[in-house]
Amino acid sequence: MKTSLKRTLLTSLIIPFALGAQSASAALVTDWGFNVDSVFENISDTGGTGSVSGEGTNLLSWGVGAGPQSSVGISSASAPSGLITDGGYVNGGVFTHTNNVLPAAGTALSAFDLVSTLTLTPFSPAAPSLPAASTTFASFFTETGNGGACVEPVGAPCADIFTIADVSGADLLLDGSYEFKSEFDYSGYTYSLFLNLANLTALGNDSCAAAGAPNGCVGLVTAENAVNNFQTKFRITAVEMVPEPGTLALLGMGLAGLGLSRRRKAAKA
Repeated sequence: MKTSLKRTLLTSLIIPFALGAQSASAALVTDWGFNVDSVFENISDTGGTGSVSGEGTNLLSWGVGAGPQSSVGISSASAPSGLITDGGYVNGGVFTHTNNVLPAAGTALSAFDLVSTLTLTPFSPAAPSLPAASTTFASFFTETGNGGACVEPVGAPCADIFTIADVSGADLLLDGSYEFKSEFDYSGYTYSLFLNLANLTALGNDSCAAAGAPNGCVGLVTAENAVNNFQTKFRITAVEMVPEPGTLALLGMGLAGLGLSRRRKAAKA
């Protein structure tokens, strides 16, 4: 093989590799569109007169006959852009408990899974939507009695109690609320999503006991005879992925080969 052909072949192999290594560091997505949908699954009730309806939808309701009905629901949230990487929170769905006084003999909700599905779409730079990702929150609900001393005296009569089965991995914030974190890799960056639900906090031991949960449980309390709204919100951050050692070694070999080719050319000249 002629020397000039060798030199040309070596350069043709090295330069595309170097360019490819540069292009592998893709642009950071700075702005995202999003869609959040949630449904209630795996519901159970306390038994008694009536039933809990709405499993598989975003609204559960229960009561006796044509009398007052209580319910829990969560709204969807969607926007074509506005979720800024390393920026602030955007509003997700609103969790609502319509808490009415119900007959003691009536059935009530006792447990459910809240399944939230998030779809992210890169807006800047624009790209197709990422696959939808779902998160399940196993939750419990306690319809407290309204006679005698109240465990949670929020309003009048007694407040009801929601608890979450597992908050492992969640971060406790300075305001006493909790933030749930999940991560995904996309185009050279690791993105972290942080979900926060307003008023979700550690409950007192008496409230945990009333809900059948261990001391230090995490949950919400909701006033009776009221519509209780809790805003969810989330944010996103990013860090550039660190190349694997093998990739760095190959890049070093490629750059070294490129330097060698240039030195040979210079020496001949």
